[in-house]
Amino acid sequence: MEHYFVVLELPGGKELKFKEGRCSPKNFWKVASETIAQGKAVIISKRKDTGVSEELRSHLSKIKKFTTYVLVHMQFTALESVTECDIFNKIAQWIVIQNRDVVIDTGHNFQLVTIDVA
Repeated sequence: MEHYFVVLELPGGKELKFKEGRCSPKNFWKVASETIAQGKAVIISKRKDTGVSEELRSHLSKIKKFTTYVLVHMQFTALESVTECDIFNKIAQWIVIQNRDVVIDTGHNFQLVTIDVA
């Protein structure tokens, strides 16, 4: 298995902002899954190491409006391809599973979220 850390930027603005910095808006993950499945998200970083944080920080310095990012730890077998379409499909299927929201980091113009699958 190969491990990847992927950061996606979701389209949208403050309507996606977690309430009180920790509670997702109604249907957030359903909307996120549909958006990703349609290819409307943007891959900000895809790495086999934790260097995604440096790439995200660099990206954050350039954003002008509130933006939501989703961090995903993914595993691919040697036989699976790691194309944008494959990544989007795998993430879209994974995040519809009801789990606990985790807000990793927030600022005045962004939030970085994931799902705790444990």
